[in-house]
Amino acid sequence: MVRLTLLLLCLCLVACGPYPRDARDSSDRARESMRVGLSHDPPYVVVRPGAEPSGPEVALIEAFANAHGLHVEWVVDGHEALMGDLVEHRLHMVAGGHAAKSPWTDVSWSRTFLVRDAQGRPAARRIALPPGENAWQLDVDRWLHAQREPSR
Repeated sequence: MVRLTLLLLCLCLVACGPYPRDARDSSDRARESMRVGLSHDPPYVVVRPGAEPSGPEVALIEAFANAHGLHVEWVVDGHEALMGDLVEHRLHMVAGGHAAKSPWTDVSWSRTFLVRDAQGRPAARRIALPPGENAWQLDVDRWLHAQREPSR
């Protein structure tokens, strides 16, 4: 009985590890370069030829990157192509162009966050994240939660 108990204890300890985990190492890969897909979605994501991306979602992503010491590599393309790259883990997140009821059920979604448009009106938004990257999603969601506007 003691041997069985010790064996079960050893098996439990071996199974323990750092959780949550990323299935495809998004957190580690982001330390090299955080690849963010952007599709033009004014006023939240503004992409113009020859200019740096702008808008409140872009600023939010830059703030996340700065808080985590990450370098952002912007990838500008059409929404469908970006979402396909996200599913294939070639991007760390996609901002802009998400419909409230997105047909993309095979990606993960950040928690909802508020940004303000040019007139100062709040808008509920979310960022698409790669599927199965639980540590990455938790890191993004915890940061977004910490940024929420205080109740008035």
